[in-house]
Amino acid sequence: MRVVRDRLCEAASSGARPLARQHGQHTALACVLAGGRGIHQLNQFTTPLGLEYAAPYLDDGVIEAALAVRVPERFAPGRYKPVLAAAMHGIVPAAILGRSTKGEYSAEFHTGLRRNRASLLELFDDPLLARAGLIDASALRARLLGLHPDPRYLRDLDPTLGCEVWLRSRRSRATSPDTASTGGPA
Repeated sequence: MRVVRDRLCEAASSGARPLARQHGQHTALACVLAGGRGIHQLNQFTTPLGLEYAAPYLDDGVIEAALAVRVPERFAPGRYKPVLAAAMHGIVPAAILGRSTKGEYSAEFHTGLRRNRASLLELFDDPLLARAGLIDASALRARLLGLHPDPRYLRDLDPTLGCEVWLRSRRSRATSPDTASTGGPA
């Protein structure tokens, strides 16, 4: 407890200035900066592999525009993200813009899982992620075969699938005829 108190006192006396006068704006900017640092780290890892990462919602102009909207205008009873809906008017179908909550896609999730279960089981029969010690293949297989009344049970499937496919594409590129003769990508 004393260590936490000492650290807080040290931080308070360091002369650090808030990012904005209003607490809410400061918090929003702190979140943007944290997200930006994460994107920067991700980009440092992926760019050398030929996979540049972009996050246009973190561009200065977008952040400035978002923060320029007064807080009371950001929310409207019975509407979901009213400012974004207004910006997308004429681009996104009105039925989507008029919704009052975030979309719920469990029916699509279950349909997609049912249609693609055999392919997913085949793909994850001997996953490269398991070979690397990053996932437990038998636990993943059990989840793919299980019943899921709530799609959140398999929320990690999408990034896991993406990583597995990406690893396989990197491996197939490294062993393709174009790279065999030169020792590197064509």
